[in-house]
Amino acid sequence: MDRRLSQFLAVAETGNVTTAAEALNVSQPTVSVNLRRLEEEYGVAFFTRSSRGVQLTEFGKILYDHVKVMARLNEHAAAEINILKASTQKAVRVGTGFAWWSLFMRDIVKSYWEDHSGVSLHVYVCSSLDGLRSLLSGDTACFVGTKVAQLNDNMGLVFERLFSVEDVVFARKGHPLAGRAVSISDLRQYPRLDVAPFVNKHLGIIEHAEFDPSLAPLGKSRAGLLSTNSMTAGLDILKDTDAFLMYPVVCRSYFQERGVTMLNVQQLSRQKIEIGIYRLAERNVDADVSRILATIRTAAQAVSNEETNLQ
Repeated sequence: MDRRLSQFLAVAETGNVTTAAEALNVSQPTVSVNLRRLEEEYGVAFFTRSSRGVQLTEFGKILYDHVKVMARLNEHAAAEINILKASTQKAVRVGTGFAWWSLFMRDIVKSYWEDHSGVSLHVYVCSSLDGLRSLLSGDTACFVGTKVAQLNDNMGLVFERLFSVEDVVFARKGHPLAGRAVSISDLRQYPRLDVAPFVNKHLGIIEHAEFDPSLAPLGKSRAGLLSTNSMTAGLDILKDTDAFLMYPVVCRSYFQERGVTMLNVQQLSRQKIEIGIYRLAERNVDADVSRILATIRTAAQAVSNEETNLQ
């Protein structure tokens, strides 16, 4: 990574130019000059300075987020090289949304491991926004999940569409709205559960910081919001409260087995949500990942057929 950016990162994390210079084993004037040149290049101030040290400006925070990702990529590259030097074992890392793990990715991972027992395999299960973060930081080679609206074009991510699904509303069995026709107005009297919340670490991935994709289908619930980044916790929350969750209809059987049922919501938008594979445009796809991707495409066709039958 560029030494000026390395020095910027050190100053941002220590809050002191002298301390950062000592940690990097360079002179304090060198760091100061490089920071000034970096600010001149961008035409903004990255730090506010005082007798107690320095603090990031809003411009500095943006640069810090991106430089931190660059530093992680460097670390991951070094780690992969060292692992390859020390061992002949290949590491494959893939990401998936929870719905697709339960529907087909679990079987894909099981079959792949049985056929390639010499490969080190890691599966990262998370929301689409977290999945994109894992791609950008080099933690995964691909991610299977929902197409993200208003994605920042500068991220270098490519999306391969697999199929489309329809979101429906789920709640616990025995919910006051279960077993009858429900209006959207009725639904808004109960708390909404979000299992893919937008948080600060997602800034920069999408174009607008105020964008919250989970609010789009129904608007804000009058009874408040519950959120978690874990579907395991989310299912427990659904069973313990009167909250409702919007989620793909193809998960209906899985949810029913766990005490969660689909509500009959009238006049609910039937807008399709695209599901596909995200990858980094500049990253080469090796043979192991290519085999997994081919299996995913085959499994996705079966899910697409099931979605059609459920309509």
